[in-house]
Amino acid sequence: MSRISTDTERPFRRALALTVAALVALCAVFLTLGYLQGPKLSTAQVDTRGVVEQGGQQLRLFANQAVAQVRPDQVTISPATDFTVSTQGDIVAVQFASRLEYATDYSVTVAGVTSLYSTQPATLHYGFTTDSPTLYYLDRGETADDIVTTGLTGSDRTIVYSATRIQDFAVLDEFLAVVTLNDDHTSSLSLVNTDTSVVEKVRLPDTGSISSLDASAAGNMVGFALTSAQAGIGQKNTSTLYTIDLTAGRSVTPVLGLDGEPVSVLGWQFLPGTEQLIALSFERNLLLVDPTTGLTPLGTFMSMDKLSVDGLSVTLTDALGEVSLTLATGDVERLEPSPVAGLKAFLGATAVLPNGDRVQKVVVPDETGRRFSSLLVYDDGTAARILYQTPGGAGSISDFTVSPNGQYVAVETVPDAAASVSDGYFFDARSTSVTTVLVDLATGAQTRSVEGFALRW
Repeated sequence: MSRISTDTERPFRRALALTVAALVALCAVFLTLGYLQGPKLSTAQVDTRGVVEQGGQQLRLFANQAVAQVRPDQVTISPATDFTVSTQGDIVAVQFASRLEYATDYSVTVAGVTSLYSTQPATLHYGFTTDSPTLYYLDRGETADDIVTTGLTGSDRTIVYSATRIQDFAVLDEFLAVVTLNDDHTSSLSLVNTDTSVVEKVRLPDTGSISSLDASAAGNMVGFALTSAQAGIGQKNTSTLYTIDLTAGRSVTPVLGLDGEPVSVLGWQFLPGTEQLIALSFERNLLLVDPTTGLTPLGTFMSMDKLSVDGLSVTLTDALGEVSLTLATGDVERLEPSPVAGLKAFLGATAVLPNGDRVQKVVVPDETGRRFSSLLVYDDGTAARILYQTPGGAGSISDFTVSPNGQYVAVETVPDAAASVSDGYFFDARSTSVTTVLVDLATGAQTRSVEGFALRW
């Protein structure tokens, strides 16, 4: 019986051995061909939301084998944007210097990629679409006010919080900081959890009115200026700047000035993406406040205007007019408006873009010099083109905010100034017809408008 079994197994074993050998040889051939053809893209990783919210985000391309160092001139990105590139093992990392554009198709091509084992070049290509932002704005109604979310286009809107007499609000990672007006014209501050809808009322250090509410883009700090309801001798707070670090509880802490006392401010704002802030004191001292390193004086100015979207500069006014201050160096550039359609312009609020161009509100007289128009313009330092003007020049532009990635501007406007009616709020009153229009900075196209104001990106 054993002899018959042995005779039967030998041919089978030979066949199996030959089959395995053939498969191994075939795999080796395919493996060799793969390497001779150069690296191929296995997969890629990119945070399509993160790339529009922060600079310095990466696209990571994973090849099927370790690759040689990639140079910047091998990388092409469309639409074009500044970047750096690094290589480690089988990963090619393309790091974007600044935020990318919203809702945009990006194409990244890396040419002439070679492996560590072969000089055969290959091309890696990957495309992705960036996210569209969630926009927040305040819509005041007859019986209740709504904080609403919406998008860059379309007409969809979602009410995320409603209350009576909402004065202002700010957006954090998990909360909305909401200021409401009381019957006695004092303010209350609440934290609204956007996931659970739980509302926490913040205990303020004094009874009074809140102004200049702002939140850190880092997501855990909120600040405001507080003025006591009881005025006169012994008044505790006069536009005193306070902050709350939500990672350390709900304690309201005053910001101290150069004299070590709580600072009263004419204006202030968090630097984008940080917990640092700049503040202009009642004494006209501009201060950079860092929770870690303390205070840095930046000079003396009359008023504070707008921070640049990258947080590197701020526009202010001095005795001679509007200037731009570079925070890192203290360099001051005087701002002069370019002509608009050949007509002299008079400069108003200004926001400086990362490339040095400016978005600014100007007043322009007509050819007769008897009528004036309020315009929002894009000024490259040589000429200014109109981004927005009210229909027929009948309205007014009250404020504007450039999107954090410098792609859009939200224009707060009253379409018909002559017919405008105030909503009657004791603080931060607005016209009942106030409208916010979104404009593409590159093209001047209006993407949509909403009936409301205080738009947050």
